[in-house]
Amino acid sequence: MNIAIYGRNFGNSFSGMLIQLFEELKQSNVNIYIDKKFNEFISTKVFYYPEFTAVFEKELPQDVEFEFFLSIGGDGTFLESATIVKDRGIPILGFNTGRLGFLSYVNSNNLLWAIKQILDGKYSIDQRMVLEVECDESFYGNNNFCLNEFALQKRSRLNMIKLKVYADDNYINTYWSDGLIIATPTGSTAYSLSCGGPIVAPHSDVILITPIANHNLTVRPLVLSGNTTIKILIESNHDKVLASLDYRAYSIKKANEISIKKANFNINFVNLFENTYFSTLRNKLMWGTDLRN
Repeated sequence: MNIAIYGRNFGNSFSGMLIQLFEELKQSNVNIYIDKKFNEFISTKVFYYPEFTAVFEKELPQDVEFEFFLSIGGDGTFLESATIVKDRGIPILGFNTGRLGFLSYVNSNNLLWAIKQILDGKYSIDQRMVLEVECDESFYGNNNFCLNEFALQKRSRLNMIKLKVYADDNYINTYWSDGLIIATPTGSTAYSLSCGGPIVAPHSDVILITPIANHNLTVRPLVLSGNTTIKILIESNHDKVLASLDYRAYSIKKANEISIKKANFNINFVNLFENTYFSTLRNKLMWGTDLRN
């Protein structure tokens, strides 16, 4: 079995669990492929030298079939992992060393149990929608997709930007705002939620449009069919605006026309629990604090 491991820096409290993770994989005769920078961090900060088959840097080896991809960090690390996996369909399991953990839901208390579950084949796969972005200016390089959201934002604190938006060539609205978020169901609990967007169950086939601090208070978030192609025309008083795909941000020219649609591949999540998503909502958003429950 081949497993790839990617991670970010973490605090001392997780060091012991990380060592146990590698030792468990070693005892199970797993071939480990580890991110180069993460391996360097473990060696220098944790003083642990894991045994591995090979290291990778930004790209996974194309001639190796991977059963799992382990993401060690927070939700940001999980999003980075998705850009490494790309369209290869490798199931990703996130171990949470951060704070909130909507995507990386496995914590220290059930880490070893989670490893045993996937090694024993006791898991299911959740397929999550990905958005594909196209633009005349290929600012995104080879990674023109996002798992959570695509966002356009103003660069200046003082001025709004003007965004004219179409759905399948049908004019929707011109947004005078600080920006606009185009989100997947997975991303509905991320940036879109903080801007007043709805929470959408992850398997819904929809795309969300959520304005950021819209100047017209009657303009509300909008839910569209997942088969919709969204076109955005950028009009701004500034030469450039900020475009982001999940955690990656780029400065682009205002004259660009941008197209967003559902990609032809999914990102696969490893699901170890029943009703993981709704239990996460209750725990992370503290819905269970209502004493009547």
